[in-house]
Amino acid sequence: MTLSQFAVSDSAISIALTLCGAAWTVFRSMDWVDARRRLRFTRALRTLENAVVQIYEEYVRALKEGNADGRLTVEERRRARKLARDRAVALARADGVDLLRDLGGDHVDLWIARILRKMKTARQ
Repeated sequence: MTLSQFAVSDSAISIALTLCGAAWTVFRSMDWVDARRRLRFTRALRTLENAVVQIYEEYVRALKEGNADGRLTVEERRRARKLARDRAVALARADGVDLLRDLGGDHVDLWIARILRKMKTARQ
């Protein structure tokens, strides 16, 4: 069988259509995967925001009221951020969300700082 005969054979047409179908499936599933990733990211970020608000209400506000100047020390701020991170991971785990994977383990502290800035500007 020569190449020109194979190109018009049923096997070649089946292979070509299969490859086109596979490419189409991959192309269409990218939207689904991207939407799924965005949903997981949004859920993880919402969980982190809830944890930061809870820690602020429970821990930070009590410390600020207890201090004469109403400010936190560097160590108290560090502890509050660690508590917020731990609370967020626990809340996310309870909801079936892998917060460290979805937001990036190295980026969680940056997200906490961003949420805190957003909270401060909303209060003013």
